Amino acid sequence: MKADKKRHENQKRIIQQKLNLFSKVNEPMPPSGWVKAIRGSLGLTIRQLAEQVGVGPSSIAQLEKREPKKKVTIESLENAARAMDCKVVYAIVPIESGNTLDDIIKNKAHEAARKLLKDVVHTMRLEKQGTSEKQIQKEIERVAQELMESKDARIWETNNKKLKVKKNV
Repeated sequence: MKADKKRHENQKRIIQQKLNLFSKVNEPMPPSGWVKAIRGSLGLTIRQLAEQVGVGPSSIAQLEKREPKKKVTIESLENAARAMDCKVVYAIVPIESGNTLDDIIKNKAHEAARKLLKDVVHTMRLEKQGTSEKQIQKEIERVAQELMESKDARIWETNNKKLKVKKNV
């Protein structure tokens, strides 16, 4: 179990290092798409690029038409990029600039904790058991920490109405 946890943490650390390189990139795709923009910047015609890729000109025209609509395969982008002495750089990065994978997990754990405790807090307030906002926040923090430490899958079920409170939480 400890070896699994250590391997998971090591994998997360390595992935985070790679993501840090990509997180600074926040440039949107050119309106015409990358293939057409790069091809045009290099001074290549559709016919010339098609020859380099080994397809017909209509295939490149279709690729350039579909790319801005995000209807292309990574393979077709890679083939076109390679033919232009370029490469495709592909990554999945956190939406919020500067966020880490740990930030995402922490945010999801807090969201899950709030949902798990929502009914309990509501009932306590109805019964006038005087739970202050500070006490509620402290309990949310405690539950969120427990969810993170145990790698509880309920962190990812926050949109699911079947989110249940476990006996030990």
